[in-house]
Amino acid sequence: AAAFNNYGNVLREVGEPEGAIPFLTRAIQLDPNNITAQFNLAVAHLLSGNYAQGWPAYEVRFNYEHLAGTFPKFTQPRWTGQDLKGKTILVVGEQGHGDNIQFVRFLYNLHVMGAEIILQVTDGLVPMLSGSPIIKRVSGYDFSVTDFDYWVPIMSIPGILGITLKNLPSQVNYLNADAGLQQQWLQKLGPKKRMRVGFSWSGRRDAWLNRHKGMPFEVMLELIQRNPGYEWINLQVECSDDQAQQLTQNGVRHFPGLVNNFADSAALIHHLDVVISVDTAVAHLAGALGRPVWIPLNWYGTDWRWGLGQDSTPWYPSARLFRQPAMGDWATVTDRIHQYLSWFKV
Repeated sequence: AAAFNNYGNVLREVGEPEGAIPFLTRAIQLDPNNITAQFNLAVAHLLSGNYAQGWPAYEVRFNYEHLAGTFPKFTQPRWTGQDLKGKTILVVGEQGHGDNIQFVRFLYNLHVMGAEIILQVTDGLVPMLSGSPIIKRVSGYDFSVTDFDYWVPIMSIPGILGITLKNLPSQVNYLNADAGLQQQWLQKLGPKKRMRVGFSWSGRRDAWLNRHKGMPFEVMLELIQRNPGYEWINLQVECSDDQAQQLTQNGVRHFPGLVNNFADSAALIHHLDVVISVDTAVAHLAGALGRPVWIPLNWYGTDWRWGLGQDSTPWYPSARLFRQPAMGDWATVTDRIHQYLSWFKV
């Protein structure tokens, strides 16, 4: 079972999820309790675009590695499609900031179904989402609350709704930046003289996959140096003093201590002409706001939500995907972005 799982998982990580499925299925036949194979099979289905099988299989995530033991224990029933008219539902966020930003779109579906919505997410998202007119209350994680009828993990909602790539709601933007913060950031930015390009080159440094998803700082810096005619704005929160100094020397604007949560990030991104961000929360935020966002994607271990091959995504109509043609080949990616910058006019 371990061998079949490993081989299937390698196929998935090198972009052959449909080839991976028979091997992962065989691993589960040999060892029905192999959680790793079950999780890998779910991700293979999602990566191949087979959401109908992927969503129910993805429920195994709460038994997998770092998510094991995180399944909330409420006395109220879990929502699995029951009538929500006149009911209160607690939506529990999960995993990273980007996951919550991506899946919060489905709260609108619950609202249309007549539900009052309580949302719990990572603390950095609370200020931005608190202004939503369809959410009754937004807070950090608090599993002691009791004033609701049903609860549901946020990434389980599309499976219950029967979401596929064909019926995925194609909102240009489903989040908005706070109007007051927009004005504050407009004053901080000052008069616009050149096209404004925001950028983020890395995700969380403690995430193992960031060695593939994240772009080396030197590559990002070289792209900036090749394109001095733009107003570059740093959106990377985790930025060392040395990196900040090099960016400043190359004319990049950044605002240390002023971006305190995603409400600030959203208001800043609202004023940018384009955002260049690797697969991290900044990319999801820009897409959710409907801003033009260019996403440099790793070849090895591409996240399932970006699919394979195409340069667009139904999840974010304003996004363009720039894929590595081979493992670690960021040079080709930045060459294409450099070319697109020369074409991009506002």
